[in-house]
Amino acid sequence: MAFNLEQFERYTYGGQHELASRELINLLTDLDANYGVIGQSLEMAAPTVVLQQNFDQHLLSRITAAIGVLFADPQLHFSPEWYKQILTIQRWLSTLFAASPFRNADHIIRLLDHDWRGDPAVVQIQEVDLIKFCMLYSSESEIPLDIDRLYEIDPNLAVGLCIALISPRFLASPAAHQKREQILPWLAEKLKAIKDLDDLPVGVLHDVYMHCSYADRADKHDVKRSINQLIKKKMIDLGVHDRVFQSMPERDKPVLMVVLEWFTSGHSIYRTHSLTMEAARERFHVVALGYGNCLDERTKQVFDQFIEIQQGSLIDQMIQIRTIAEDLQPAMLYMPSVGMFPLTMFLSNLRVAPVQAMALGHPATVHAHAIDYVVVEEDYVGSDDCFSEALLKLPSDGMPYRPSAQAEGLVLEKSIRVGGPVQIVLCATTMKLNPQFLEVCREIAQRSSQPIHFHFLIGQAQGLLYPQVKQVVNLYLSDEQVTVYQHQPYDRYMQVIANADFFINPFPFGNTNGIIDTVTCGLVGVCKTGAEVHEHIDEGLFHRLSWPSWLIASDNESYIQAVLRLIENPQGREELAASYSGIKNLHKIFDGRPGVMGEYFLRILHEKGIVSV
Repeated sequence: MAFNLEQFERYTYGGQHELASRELINLLTDLDANYGVIGQSLEMAAPTVVLQQNFDQHLLSRITAAIGVLFADPQLHFSPEWYKQILTIQRWLSTLFAASPFRNADHIIRLLDHDWRGDPAVVQIQEVDLIKFCMLYSSESEIPLDIDRLYEIDPNLAVGLCIALISPRFLASPAAHQKREQILPWLAEKLKAIKDLDDLPVGVLHDVYMHCSYADRADKHDVKRSINQLIKKKMIDLGVHDRVFQSMPERDKPVLMVVLEWFTSGHSIYRTHSLTMEAARERFHVVALGYGNCLDERTKQVFDQFIEIQQGSLIDQMIQIRTIAEDLQPAMLYMPSVGMFPLTMFLSNLRVAPVQAMALGHPATVHAHAIDYVVVEEDYVGSDDCFSEALLKLPSDGMPYRPSAQAEGLVLEKSIRVGGPVQIVLCATTMKLNPQFLEVCREIAQRSSQPIHFHFLIGQAQGLLYPQVKQVVNLYLSDEQVTVYQHQPYDRYMQVIANADFFINPFPFGNTNGIIDTVTCGLVGVCKTGAEVHEHIDEGLFHRLSWPSWLIASDNESYIQAVLRLIENPQGREELAASYSGIKNLHKIFDGRPGVMGEYFLRILHEKGIVSV
């Protein structure tokens, strides 16, 4: 539904709470559907006195000011049944304020305390206003959160708020990052006491499941155990049980059932995992399941058969997948990624095939009873201890990547520069930025003997997220030191890379496709390794490219030293790029033995007696 700004202001300033709340819900729902971009559903009279470059701030100021008036009205109250719906889209209310000059809604929260004494750190909220508080409180709030007190009053609301606070795609400010670090262990414990999954904002629960990977804590994945427990209980309560297996039917080829998340020809999962699934057809009849809008005609050709998962509740979809499995009798279930969609989060807790495996399209353990194996290249594993699953280690050439479909016919023009700052490019999604990495960037800028300029190519930095990203980056680097780009089309993104001198990788969550793109453009760079697979992939790729080991840092100081070395030695940098980078060297990533995965799958099934030799 359309959001009309003037109507919202009229309802808000006129005290028409219900109508104003409906307009606000329309706005937040639109933002959720469009990844933070205020879509074409916005209706407003265009102000003629506002310059175009100031329009966004004008719009945000009017919206957030009206929200402040609405929520500050003591006559406005939300009924308890509203909280799950509201917390599902709460992050966009937080984003509105974060992108505005207000930065957060703390000034409104303080108005809820009618006896406020002026201490910014002490706010007393009456129970009747707790839902309002939870809507307004954000990861950017500076008011201390007494989450244990809130839990004493309303456990479901407290847990729901913490889920909402971890759900945003951008938590790189010091305040937001620290909240996530504190909340994750608390949430892992308190979720165990929740009686029913339906008591939580399930619509953003998978964001906690996925976004915990971007935290610094060693125990960051433990929250998945508690989420899985609730999911499994819900499915059992509704009669959705693990399948019981008899002998497999005799076939020329056993069935490999693949369940997909995003798998369009421009998506990273297609680039990294499609060749192995395509090659598996030599030994298996490969049947893919997924949402129709998440594939295209090119990617459907990877499989022998594609079955579209119908829209409906997650439970309905689990029943559908289970029914399909009963018909197909798959010997094995395989998911190239888990965690981007609620679908795979649920399916990792339901056994529909005798053997079930996942790959690391999202590189993290899942702590789920129905996942037996993680498929991973042996040189990508930092420590086996980071996984709850058995590791099915492929050789380093066992999962070759496919060149980007978007790169076909792409022509890049490398500009000729004489003098000027050293140009350093970073490719990362919003989720990969964090205070530790940004502090290292600031340290590099301060310690460099040469002028430098960073180019931050940030995926998902669009709409309301872009000004928020830029504000946080500017806490560490000035506009003279960094250009923060909005989410770019692939050709423009590659052109920025092509004109850089070298790249740096984010940490602790590194890159895969970002490395391929930068190497394609003829650059070398620096990464930081670690125990988690999402830290170690960078090291694995650097070794495959035969890059010098000093480009692989083990701590922040060695990372800084490696970057400074590239800055201060342009001739050495160019020699490295000429020898080790460019399209000519990418055969080490694109060439390999994609059939190994299917071979290993079949061996497991033979060993377990599921299929005959």
